[in-house]
Amino acid sequence: MLISHWKNGKSVSCKEQILKFSKSTVFNIVRRFKKANSVGNKRRSERPRKFSEREERRIVRQVHINPRTRAVKLTLKCKCWFRKSVNPETVGNVLRKHKYHGRVPQRKPCISKANRKVRLAFAKMYVKQPTEFWEI
Repeated sequence: MLISHWKNGKSVSCKEQILKFSKSTVFNIVRRFKKANSVGNKRRSERPRKFSEREERRIVRQVHINPRTRAVKLTLKCKCWFRKSVNPETVGNVLRKHKYHGRVPQRKPCISKANRKVRLAFAKMYVKQPTEFWEI
C-alpha cells in the first residue's frame, strides 16, 4: 500500500499521515523497494544439515526394524556407516521428525503352543456356563 502511494507521487508527510508510520519507516520501506524490488524480508541462510535425506531414511529404517534401538547405539552405527560423529540428540531429533518418539513398545506375552492349547481348553470348558455361575 505504501509503495502504491509512492508510485502515485504522494509526499512523505501525506504517506506518513495516511498509514501512521514515522518518516524514517517510510523512507526505509521505499529504499528497500528500490534496492530489491520487494519489501519482504530476505531469506536467511540455514545451518547445514548433518544428515542427508538418504541417511535419515537409513536411520529410520533401523528403528522400524527394531523399535527398541536406542539413539546412542544408532549414533555409533552412524559413525561406521556415514563416517560422521554426531550427538545422540541429533539422531533423536531425526527420529522425532519422522514420528518416532521415545516411547518403549509394549512387550507381548510369550505364550507357548502348549499354553495355547491349555488356555483354549479352559475357555471352551467355561464358555457355556450360565450368568449365575459368574455372579459370585
